[in-house]
Amino acid sequence: MKKMILSGVVLTTLSAFSVPSFAVKDANIISEQDAIKAALAEVGVEVLGIRFDEPDSQWDVFVKSGEKAYEVEVDAASGKIVAAEEESLAEIKAELSGDLSHEGVIGDVDK
Repeated sequence: MKKMILSGVVLTTLSAFSVPSFAVKDANIISEQDAIKAALAEVGVEVLGIRFDEPDSQWDVFVKSGEKAYEVEVDAASGKIVAAEEESLAEIKAELSGDLSHEGVIGDVDK
């Protein structure tokens, strides 16, 4: 159930980036990205990073909710969630730095 909710939050977040935003003339408003960050923080989800996984043609979105961290894979063409799996923070940091491949094999790096 948590995985479905988390996937929904991430999909909503990614969808919001593609929605056109209309600024009110002469108004001081926060950016769309700042609004998304505030909303995610309110429900306890922190985006740790995002990268494009070229071999799989998908976005890998890394998020943290409470003490748990997840990799959510989003198909780059359709925007559908391919997979959502819990991972350690160390593994996520290694993947984001390029020290660990998209398949999680040490030495098979994405650099």
